[in-house]
Amino acid sequence: MAKIIALQANSQKLVDLLQQQGYTVIDMYQAHQQRELVDAYLYTTYHPNALATYHSVAQPTDSILNAKEEMYPFPATLMMNVTNLPPEQVLIILEQRLQEN
Repeated sequence: MAKIIALQANSQKLVDLLQQQGYTVIDMYQAHQQRELVDAYLYTTYHPNALATYHSVAQPTDSILNAKEEMYPFPATLMMNVTNLPPEQVLIILEQRLQEN
């Protein structure tokens, strides 16, 4: 399954490069409106404190009452500031950080 990248910036070169590597790229605002589960959020401004604990806005499914299995929490969405980084460098850093998660 392709990883979904929410992109704040409008950089067609970066979009093309990510898509060539098999990533699904969507607009950050589209991801928020559609409550998409995303693997990484790439932004190009200073990281506001409000986003420091950003998790994907998708909600987990309701659990069945008295279920014995514990639901695993959704992993935090990778937050990455790509300001002034060339697309090739963004791809390298993104792939490294996604492997760490």
